[in-house]
Amino acid sequence: PRSTLFPYTTLFRSYAAIGVYIGGTNAACAGGNLSAGWVKSVVGMGWNLLPTYVGPQAPCWTGGHGVLINSSKAAAQGAAAAADAVSDARSIGLSAGSPIYYDMEGYGAGSSCTSAVLKFLGAWDRQVAAAGYASGVYSSQDSGIVNMQSGAVNKTPGFTPPEAVWIALWDKVASLTDGTLTW
Repeated sequence: PRSTLFPYTTLFRSYAAIGVYIGGTNAACAGGNLSAGWVKSVVGMGWNLLPTYVGPQAPCWTGGHGVLINSSKAAAQGAAAAADAVSDARSIGLSAGSPIYYDMEGYGAGSSCTSAVLKFLGAWDRQVAAAGYASGVYSSQDSGIVNMQSGAVNKTPGFTPPEAVWIALWDKVASLTDGTLTW
């Protein structure tokens, strides 16, 4: 084993990164043991991190209770979420250049909902990048990812594509190559 923190890491040799929720208004749990010391220790073991922030969700999201994006304030909310995420990242010792992923859960269709999400994520991406971090978005292929791809291809005003995407595809097919997206 590489550490007493992760005594079973030999079982997971094919993995090189772990997801870490760093904050957000819709984070399901508190930070627990997440600290600069923990990050330093885990990175010292050779792990990479996927820092993820869970803030306001799409106005048409029906996944549960939580804060939703206000369509008329989407860009301001996206910038505010990014500033908070950058502050959270710095507080746990994540240096500039590290990615910060926004967790935009799967959501329903509708042009006003999509427009709000793209304005929100565009502001998120610009603010995270301006702070020197790599902007990323985790979302469902069938909503956030396909909408961001369309926004990037069509150069939708107010939308800036993220530097990285993390695609969720809940189709019960054990494959990394299905789908038609070009990301």
